[in-house]
Amino acid sequence: MTLTHTRTSAALLAALTILSAVGGAFAVGGAAAVPDARITVGAVGVTPSDPAVGERTALNVTVSNSGGSDAAANVTEVRVRDADGDVLDSASGVGALSAGDSLDATLWTTFEEPGEKRLTVEAVANQSTTGEFVTVSRDTVIEVRPTEVSLDLRTRALDPEDLQSDDGSESPTADLGVGGIQGIFGGGGGLDANDGAQSEESPPVADSPVEVTVVNTGTTTADRVSLRAVGTAVESGDGEAADDGGDAGDDVSAEETVSVGPFVVEDVAPGEERRVIVDLGPLDRRSAVTVSAAFRADTDARDDRGADRTAESTVTYPVREATPTVTDATVREGADGAVVIDANLGNVGDGEMTGAVVSVGDAPGVEPTPAGGEYFVGSLSGSDFVGFELETTTNASVAEEIPIRVAYTERGVRYTETLTVAAPEPDDESDGGGTLGRIGVGGVGSAGTLASALALVGLAGAVGFAVRSGRVGGSRGRRRDGRDGSAP
Repeated sequence: MTLTHTRTSAALLAALTILSAVGGAFAVGGAAAVPDARITVGAVGVTPSDPAVGERTALNVTVSNSGGSDAAANVTEVRVRDADGDVLDSASGVGALSAGDSLDATLWTTFEEPGEKRLTVEAVANQSTTGEFVTVSRDTVIEVRPTEVSLDLRTRALDPEDLQSDDGSESPTADLGVGGIQGIFGGGGGLDANDGAQSEESPPVADSPVEVTVVNTGTTTADRVSLRAVGTAVESGDGEAADDGGDAGDDVSAEETVSVGPFVVEDVAPGEERRVIVDLGPLDRRSAVTVSAAFRADTDARDDRGADRTAESTVTYPVREATPTVTDATVREGADGAVVIDANLGNVGDGEMTGAVVSVGDAPGVEPTPAGGEYFVGSLSGSDFVGFELETTTNASVAEEIPIRVAYTERGVRYTETLTVAAPEPDDESDGGGTLGRIGVGGVGSAGTLASALALVGLAGAVGFAVRSGRVGGSRGRRRDGRDGSAP
């Protein structure tokens, strides 16, 4: 029995050894099933990184064969699927990969709805050793933005001198304080309207330059962008340029004075901007210029939509820097019942006023006298002032204000503004004759009542000092009677 037992144990041990060997053989067989070519899909790049609805989006895929692979592989297809498993795009015959090699492929897609989109990129490879196909995949998540088509125009009137460099030569980027100016459209030189190339035949010349900045504030590219500028002159009844505030009233008439363009601008991607100079050509009067941009969003291309989207901006040309104001006004009784306005005309702006003339304007109960209804002031630099005196007759029971009409020239353009002083009180409320008191001043038009009042606070102090010293801003002051010299 013992022998039998021993033999039985030996037989059992032999059987277990055989089973162990067989199990090891299965394990080896299982390890042999690992692909000889070890294919992987790298991180998927997305261009643009934050696409919008309808925007064509590129998926940049890298497929690699590990350096530890036992065989080469031929990548037969790379494809991308959406969350439902539908194939959005594919590329076939991508190329062969030796061990340690990699190759790139680009897939394209668009999205019809905004939000988070989960995509799966798959690579199919054929192993060179066995002929078997291996499929590997990688997921990626893309945030899709809503489509916003928006183009913003920003305009700024320039003076031709702003385009000159220190040596006097003309340059579209000189002394502007901004970068990225592409060049000048229109004028004696500038850019070609077809391709935006700078003309080499003549230097850029700008009679009336306007800086135009095209800014894409949307989420999709604006292409086929073209600019056009149309200007109209607003004139008052006597042919002088009307004030910005529109105080010319019913006498205002308008006519087209300039029309330039269209000029082609490069495509503008989301968040980008293009800066150019548009030359309006020679202008002999103040004009309200509307600059418009026609463009097409790149998402419109699939809808066969033309460049019919528009954006606009309005700028007044030429640059206006002089700001007339009346200050330190006193209204007193003159001879034969006339009212004498004794005041100062000041310039609280930076530009120079030339040929300045003040006169009494039309108002209920106000009529200028033939002898004293107009006063020639002359030229006033910035922060300068000159005294003047006007005579008028007033009907105290009707007149509340006396309009002071100021006509002047700046940069070759004639302007007219109307400011006011308070009319004298009726006789029963006055001081019985003589000086009727220092009167407050109001502004009508571009000066603005509040802005003029604030400016006058400083100017009035300067007037007091100038009256004592006889000078202001380096210029000799004048008494209100028009004679040169210092006030007593």
